Amino acid sequence: MHEGNGTSGNSSPIAPQARRPGSARWLHVILFAIGLVGWAAFILACVGGPSWSPNGSKILFGYRDIENSRIAIAVYDRATHTARTIFVRQLVDVNKDDDVILFPAWQADGITALIASSKDDGDTDCVVISIPVNRKSPVQAYNLGPKVACWTPTMVPQLDKKVYLGGRDGLHWINLVTGEIGSSTIPDGTGFISEHHGELLYVRDISRSAATTEDKDATESGWEFGRIDLKEVTLKPNFTLWKSEIGGIDLGDALIVAWEPDSTRMAMIGDKDDVYKIVFLDEKKGLLGTLSPDFGGKVVRLGNLVWSRDGKTLYASAITMDEKEKATGYWLAEIPVAGTPARLTKIANINAMDIEGLGPQLMTSMRVSLSPDGNWIAATPAYLGKDNIADADRALFLIDVQHPAHHITRIHVPQAQKTAPHAATTK
Repeated sequence: MHEGNGTSGNSSPIAPQARRPGSARWLHVILFAIGLVGWAAFILACVGGPSWSPNGSKILFGYRDIENSRIAIAVYDRATHTARTIFVRQLVDVNKDDDVILFPAWQADGITALIASSKDDGDTDCVVISIPVNRKSPVQAYNLGPKVACWTPTMVPQLDKKVYLGGRDGLHWINLVTGEIGSSTIPDGTGFISEHHGELLYVRDISRSAATTEDKDATESGWEFGRIDLKEVTLKPNFTLWKSEIGGIDLGDALIVAWEPDSTRMAMIGDKDDVYKIVFLDEKKGLLGTLSPDFGGKVVRLGNLVWSRDGKTLYASAITMDEKEKATGYWLAEIPVAGTPARLTKIANINAMDIEGLGPQLMTSMRVSLSPDGNWIAATPAYLGKDNIADADRALFLIDVQHPAHHITRIHVPQAQKTAPHAATTK
């Protein structure tokens, strides 16, 4: 059990905002991605982070089964306090990532796990497996064919029984009832899409001329935010944001937006000179301000962002580094939107020299996930390699963020039993 420690922070330009009535929609949808720009290098060899069932009673999470050279998906039942493996995928070498892509999510019924599995070897096949966790129904597998990749379920929204996919050539969709697949061309693509308030929203890269007498070809990068009109299948821009407007902060290749529940505000992670920043935006007004979290002198790399239910705090996955840029800890970061001191709660010790390699893991397998009731954070470093974490830390961690001490519950991955090697075959 670990207790978090308070740290100093700076004031925030973000004022409290009135919230829309009604409850937040927390959709758990599997993602089938078709040609998303800029993500091929980002998602290779990744396993998705914890996924809460809609009622918060169960959690899906991935882990690396060192004993059997495979990666696996388990389900933890909070009522019975038991975890069991429901899916495995063999690896050629468990100490290498082997270009595997594996993401768990929940079907809306809350009793069916959806797992997207693929291997990016130049001719990707995406297979979606539907697994009833109560074991009363048969397992089903759907092969979506070549050139379709599986990514993280947070990036593809579901509206009116359809899953939507953004791509460089336009918008794609799958009818989850009929299985019908459709698409519509959009010039320059959709960028990254998400669902909020029953609308399909997007953010994509743009650029403009920044010519000078010294460099007539100079350009400035920026981003366009807007919604997608699903009747006309056209983009309706709301605002643009230029890099110069946010002091040169780079929002990176993966434009992942964290939406505040029942609000028009969003937050994004950016960095400038390897210092991580948070950019606050409004879906209609544009830029609200930026925040530089102060972690008391610790060198911290931030991963995914999640809003608290009351909109006062941002949770984030985080790793700390020493002077040699060696990763030393996996933490839950709590960043008050008002700019008061941030807090770090230690989850596990980690050991890694390849900090850049851990960056994608913070956004995928090591991402933090908030329970539907807003009381618990789920996190796991269980997908890391054998030399990166201790065996005792290859677990799912539940952090009680409503308790001042932030008590942590550790759920060990299901105990591995050595499987017999596959018999060799000859032709």
